[in-house]
Amino acid sequence: MTHHHFWLNIIVFLLLNLAVVGRTSAQQDPVSAAPIQSSPQQLGTTVPVAPVPERLLTNFLEAGVSYHELSSDFGRWSGGYFHGVVEKGKNIWSGEINGEHEFSDAGVYLAVGDTYNFNSDWYASLTVGSSAGGFFWPRFRADGFINRKWNERKQFITTLGFGYYAAKDVHRDHSIFLGTVYYFQKPWIIEDGLRLNVSNPGTVLSPSGFVAVTQGHNKKRYITLKAGFGQEAYQLIGPTTALTRFPSQTFDVTWRQWVRKGWGFNLVASYYHSPFYERGGGSIGFFKDF
Repeated sequence: MTHHHFWLNIIVFLLLNLAVVGRTSAQQDPVSAAPIQSSPQQLGTTVPVAPVPERLLTNFLEAGVSYHELSSDFGRWSGGYFHGVVEKGKNIWSGEINGEHEFSDAGVYLAVGDTYNFNSDWYASLTVGSSAGGFFWPRFRADGFINRKWNERKQFITTLGFGYYAAKDVHRDHSIFLGTVYYFQKPWIIEDGLRLNVSNPGTVLSPSGFVAVTQGHNKKRYITLKAGFGQEAYQLIGPTTALTRFPSQTFDVTWRQWVRKGWGFNLVASYYHSPFYERGGGSIGFFKDF
């Protein structure tokens, strides 16, 4: 695939998505809004929803599709997902089914999680998942976080997290996450995070981080710009083939919008760069509150 052809495909994909969104939003007046998605443990792979703390919408179901073009003859990625979040008492339960076709293989990832509110200052979350097929999906993954709200308005949140990732080859990752979120009185949210990851075999340290800025109001609209950067210890591109020890960068733009009471869409455009290939594309999903 030539560099020109790669970018032409990405532009066409994004224009088609925006055209669909434009037709949808033109028919109805916007009414409501939504949150930031999580930061992946491995920057180069499609990693399921959950890990990094997020402003969760509760009591909703969402389904969508994704598509990405890769340079350097790495082909295309495509898939679909379904997830939902239900609040019950002090618990916020979440579940996800994510099917992907990547690097000439396909598989399905399933995950469940719970966020528990201890009191007005403290809350914690745990998410576990596994997969069927797809060498690029984890055999098992677990992520836990403890969060503390600060100040009178509870507008500043600090987070400590731990993660475990068992790939479908011999690799195993253990990680520590440190993050903060600050809610301004006006409709702006700033979030950052640092993940220190140790991969084995080899005890390879691969730190990564992200910064995200969100503008918008709940039940109306959220626009989020997010930049990620760091080192990758390894990235599986085949059942027995991995890219190892390299830097990578990501950039995502998320637009989540209600177009009618209880209904809305979530549009994501994403770009990934490493010394081995570039990846561009995104996803579009539709959600229903209940």
